[in-house]
Amino acid sequence: MKKIVKIVVMTSALFCLSAGAFAKPISVQRQDLINCALELLGTPYVWGGKTPEPGIDCSGLIAFTSRKGIKVNFTGNAQTMYNSSSIVNKNQREPGDLLFFSETYTDSNITHVALYLGKYTGPGKFHNKHIFIHSANENTGVIISSIDDKSYWTQHYMGCGRYLPSSATATRSVRARGKSSIESTEEDFKNDEWWDDVDTAKWFED
Repeated sequence: MKKIVKIVVMTSALFCLSAGAFAKPISVQRQDLINCALELLGTPYVWGGKTPEPGIDCSGLIAFTSRKGIKVNFTGNAQTMYNSSSIVNKNQREPGDLLFFSETYTDSNITHVALYLGKYTGPGKFHNKHIFIHSANENTGVIISSIDDKSYWTQHYMGCGRYLPSSATATRSVRARGKSSIESTEEDFKNDEWWDDVDTAKWFED
């Protein structure tokens, strides 16, 4: 019964967070990334976890959905992801960018990462708020939070990073008959030690 309730709740969340409920349109690649992340709502948090079973942590969520959803290799811990991103101004961030947080469990600089979903214009508690999805902690697992609320996450917010082409760049590329997105090769994945302990056949070979 609990499993059925969880599925209903997650389905409702996915419906409410459809692309039409956000302020700005985004590239197909960014939307695919977000859709993949939303499918993991309710997944348990496991420290160091890289896949939904038995659970996943904050950077694992980003790495897994990047590979599963858009075939982009982007791995490492939160600090590594921060270092590998282009930092963008608050008013330039767009859905599919990353949000970084500090001192969430140590005094180190960047210790938590989340996927920014955008400004939600639909109904409910997130109406007109900037929201993000992340694997928060052992108590919540993968959840959606708001960067506008005066919460723990807002207090530890360090900024926004970008590792995918902006939606405007993707659009210009399509008009010029170029590629609309970036995509990693199989060699990129094979050569990254991050995936050495992951059953890639189970998770990524459809």
